Amino acid sequence: MAFTNAFAGVEIFITVVKAGSFSAAAARLGITKSAVAKSVGQLEGRLGVRLLHRTTRRLSLTPEGMAYLDQAEAALDQLRLAEDFARSKASTVRGILRVDMPAAFGRRIAMPILLDILRAHPDLRLAASFSDRIIDPVEEGVDLCLRFGELPGRTDIAARPLGSQRLVLCAAPRYLQEAGEPMNLSDLQNHACILGSRPGRPAAWRFLDDEGRLKSIDPAATHLVSDGEVVIDMALAGFGLCQMPQSLVQRYIDRKDLVVVLPDRCQVRSSFNAVWPAARTMLPRVRIVVDEFVRRADAQAL
Repeated sequence: MAFTNAFAGVEIFITVVKAGSFSAAAARLGITKSAVAKSVGQLEGRLGVRLLHRTTRRLSLTPEGMAYLDQAEAALDQLRLAEDFARSKASTVRGILRVDMPAAFGRRIAMPILLDILRAHPDLRLAASFSDRIIDPVEEGVDLCLRFGELPGRTDIAARPLGSQRLVLCAAPRYLQEAGEPMNLSDLQNHACILGSRPGRPAAWRFLDDEGRLKSIDPAATHLVSDGEVVIDMALAGFGLCQMPQSLVQRYIDRKDLVVVLPDRCQVRSSFNAVWPAARTMLPRVRIVVDEFVRRADAQAL
């Protein structure tokens, strides 16, 4: 077997373990389930050991598989570091940029910027994913994440601030005509609230109280949605109040499709950051994207 194919088999095996199944790994890799199973089988045949226990319900590592996984991940990390170092010496922006973005921000704000970058660099290819869950760029093998919120205190993740945005509470005029406009934060408990969700819990809303201090509120979730774009769409359709970064709702506010509620309390700003694995030399394709987002943030174009 060729050297490159051998290491492709190792990467597929690692993806299966992290994904938990052949089908989930196939979806993540963009290949068929049978191709994944065949690759893992060929790897086991070449090594002469069984790496995975297979049942109809789940996969689990054999003792040999556990030992091999640790060594294989360490070896591939070293290979990636070597490749990143070599590619960082190239002046041409090329290769596949794997970037993960929040759904609403990614589709409405980030993608037009990324398309401009692709036009300027025809050797660059994009592998974009849209998710409101906080992913681990190291675990997921992503070159770049664009994320709202505070950064984790980890040494294996690097970040660059891209600015901050005011969190705006808003609703459609039709909803406010029917339900009335809340006059204070306590009134929110009597309103339909469309909340975004993170794994395991709804996302809290954040405001300033009468003393100008940060106050987090967990209103009862009338509607709980894991996609920020759908949160906005539901608010536009009159299903309740939502709190979103200003850039995502400003055009609807300008058109009077949404109305800002409790504007004096909506002064909390959410930080926005570019995040990437710190263990890697920053690739030209990542640097060009981060620099462009910084430039547009400085020009208030985000």
